[in-house]
Amino acid sequence: MLYSGIANVLRDISQAPRGQKADKTANFLTGLELEMLCPSVRLLLGELWPPWEDREMGIGPEALLAALKEVSEDDVPLLRERLGEMGLVAEAALQRKNQHPLSIEPLEAASVYERLRHISDLDGKDSEHRKNAVLRGLFLEATPLEGKYIARTALRNMLAGIGSQAMISALSSAFHCDRNKVQKAYNIMPEMGLIARAARQQELDETIIQPKMPIKPMIIRPGKAISRGAFLPKYAGLRVQVHKAKGEIFVFTSRLRNIIPSLGGLLPRLDGLTGDLIVDADLIGFQDERICSQTDMVWYINRRHHSLQNRISPALLAYDLVYLDGKDLTGLDYEERRRMLLTVLGAPKSLPFQGISPAEERVLNNEDEVNDYLRQTRRAGGRGLVARGLEAPYLPGRCSDQDFIIGAEETVSALVVRAEFGHVKKGKLLTRYRVALRSQEDLVPVGWVSGRLRQREVSVLSDHLWSLAFDQDEKGVNVRPEVVLTLRISGALLSKDEYRILQPKIEEIRFDAALEEADELDRLELI
Repeated sequence: MLYSGIANVLRDISQAPRGQKADKTANFLTGLELEMLCPSVRLLLGELWPPWEDREMGIGPEALLAALKEVSEDDVPLLRERLGEMGLVAEAALQRKNQHPLSIEPLEAASVYERLRHISDLDGKDSEHRKNAVLRGLFLEATPLEGKYIARTALRNMLAGIGSQAMISALSSAFHCDRNKVQKAYNIMPEMGLIARAARQQELDETIIQPKMPIKPMIIRPGKAISRGAFLPKYAGLRVQVHKAKGEIFVFTSRLRNIIPSLGGLLPRLDGLTGDLIVDADLIGFQDERICSQTDMVWYINRRHHSLQNRISPALLAYDLVYLDGKDLTGLDYEERRRMLLTVLGAPKSLPFQGISPAEERVLNNEDEVNDYLRQTRRAGGRGLVARGLEAPYLPGRCSDQDFIIGAEETVSALVVRAEFGHVKKGKLLTRYRVALRSQEDLVPVGWVSGRLRQREVSVLSDHLWSLAFDQDEKGVNVRPEVVLTLRISGALLSKDEYRILQPKIEEIRFDAALEEADELDRLELI
């Protein structure tokens, strides 16, 4: 199979109206051989391995520029200044090559897939030089259109307008599967290449929850208290899944990345966990008996040196048990899952604690009791409460209509899609953030946010956004949407079909966030 087939269909999908993108994708997938289905789906989406694999491409715009300079006769920096986006730069630069490959054989899709994956295996001394050699070789053999999508794949930003929902529709159509079955399978095995293979072989019903493979976490939105339910305190922290399988411990973020290597101090305190399990939890931290901010926790897990001087003590606050010893618990009532959680982890510990503890829980019957408990939680350093329906199931990857975050009704959760230097450029510090909300497969910008962050928070956020950059200009960078800001706003304006949030103030930063954690555009109407 030639890579030109992938490049051509990506071009066609990107030019098609939103309602036709899934159909074009389905038509392409229908004719593929089984062994090329998984790699082709991954190449279309720009995600070349499951998110829980310990891999990083480690390629940014500068690396692509360096490789293109060696291949093209054009002034590549000038092309970048004029065109901006690196896919367009690569396409233009490869119109005029200064050398030609020894072989004139067209690029095979499998070769592109394996060579790009190989880049993620390169580390250590001279890794940048070796990565450059792989990129240079690909660009040398590629047509301009192929180069465009090779560059975008390296940056994990295809700009074709096809995401998980459109791909689910395409798989359903291509392989005559019930769409809900495809969605359910993806929620418990969130890697579209594997799901495509299961759909093709009519094995979606065999997709099961299993430790070491993270599921999509259930989405809990801000809302109002239910009349009678369980209420648990919510603190600053990072939402994670804790997996234990055959004695191994894994801690996955919302984007399904395993961060256990960064939690060495916590690992010995989890040795007491028995059986195979999956726990929905928050990673929190304590420093001098106070609860750390979310920014402190992001700094902690991303730190490059594990200093003995570090005073942050990480801990896990468990909210739910979704799997235990071969049994999928998601269909059980919350009350039953809670009982099993306490059996496994014991009674809740007082803050600060070490290791893992169930969150404190109170079953309350009316609004006055809830408001009183909310005040107590905030005085103790909490952000709010998690309200749980006593008979509610756990819904992987879906939004619960019986569980809510209490105490944040005036907030909106938005994804950062661009960051700029602000009015005064200070080095590489990004201080202004353009945010967007979800509208089906699209991200709709709704305004800019700046200020009201501590210097350390600005610095950590800036560094993280630089790591997500796929395009840069003199004002700032466009970034992959992996950071969610929870914003308190005074309202929103709608003018000429464009929304603009008013007086946004950052309440919380969620690093390594999943796309589904951002609110939909409809929430502005509710506010």
